[in-house]
Amino acid sequence: MVEAILVEPGARHTLDSLAAVAHMSPYHFHRIYRALMGESVGDTVKRLRLAEAAQRLTDAAQVTAVAHDAGYDSPQAFARAFRDFTGVSPSEFRTRQRHLVANPAVSTASARTLRTAQARIARRGDGDGDGARIHDGVDDNRDESTESQSTPALPCVEVTELAPLDVLCLRHDGPIATIGQTFHTLMTTLRCDENPLLQQRVGICARDPSMAGGFCYHAAIVAGSQAALSGAMERLDEAAQRPRVAGPPPGIEPLRLEGGLYAVHRLVGPYALISPTFRALYSGWLPRSGYRRDQRPGLELYRSTPDRGAQHPCVTDLLIPICED
Repeated sequence: MVEAILVEPGARHTLDSLAAVAHMSPYHFHRIYRALMGESVGDTVKRLRLAEAAQRLTDAAQVTAVAHDAGYDSPQAFARAFRDFTGVSPSEFRTRQRHLVANPAVSTASARTLRTAQARIARRGDGDGDGARIHDGVDDNRDESTESQSTPALPCVEVTELAPLDVLCLRHDGPIATIGQTFHTLMTTLRCDENPLLQQRVGICARDPSMAGGFCYHAAIVAGSQAALSGAMERLDEAAQRPRVAGPPPGIEPLRLEGGLYAVHRLVGPYALISPTFRALYSGWLPRSGYRRDQRPGLELYRSTPDRGAQHPCVTDLLIPICED
């Protein structure tokens, strides 16, 4: 059903029309859909429309045209929905994307000043701060003495060194809008809620021309220690040996992510903004940066807890592998 919505996000999708595609009654379709997706059909349609709108705003499309194509009757109605979804207006979002494209990487010290406003936004309502942290060279400390009420919450990019990461990963199949379900399967299978050392989520985006969209995505959990990694693998081996009615366990496998130089941008906003922000980084920032893209996969470090949902303020560090040009 998500793929049916993605074909034409601005169409007048309704519960009845989508239930007809699924050959189910609206009542049963809605019940099953909410159980699988964790949201209503209407919520999915709105989320995908606004995600597509963010992509087009990144490409400098006019707000009026974007509003119309997203199925809104007026730019004002679209602007209200977009602000509710992202925390900023369409014009503010487009300004942020342009700033991200036009500005080169900054040092960690300078980046703190620009990022304190984003950090303040992220802390509002985010009870666990940044959630489980990775000791990876990405600076999570905030110099509060440099904070200023007038500091603009403009995006910035840092260049930093990342240490190797040992992860347990599960390949995602399907549209990017359903990546959350793959993470849910991975974390449920690993029983992450029972182990504080298996809490940090990472998205792994590798180029693959044979895949739809040109990339392959793996949902991953960082093993906080070698003992946590070994224990998780032992539990997976035990599960594989037990008879299962529902079929074999998911294809979860260990992987070591190479360390090295990365361009890092902290995104504060719904996960639907990850794709357009990566687009701005790769197509706009990278060619002007003096660096070139490395062959390692791009990474998404999810700093908020899984139950934060898709709405802001979610905090995600987007990492592009780079090397000296």
